[in-house]
Amino acid sequence: NQPVGYYTYIWREVFLIRETPKAILIIFDRRKMWIPKVWIVQIKQNTGRSVKIKISEYYWAKKLA
Repeated sequence: NQPVGYYTYIWREVFLIRETPKAILIIFDRRKMWIPKVWIVQIKQNTGRSVKIKISEYYWAKKLA
C-alpha cells in the first residue's frame, strides 16, 4: 500500500542552481531546496536556468512540508 499521491505526477517549473550526480539544488517559491534525483521522473530544459521537473505529488508535498 503506497501513500496517497505516490503514483500521481505533476510538473513544476523551477530555477536550477546546481546539479550533482545524486541531487539538484533548485529555487521554488523563493526557497532553496535539494531534491534527490531518484524522486524526479523527468527533467525538461527551458530557457536559461529554468527547468520543468516531473515529480510525484507525494514527494513534492514531503519536500515542502
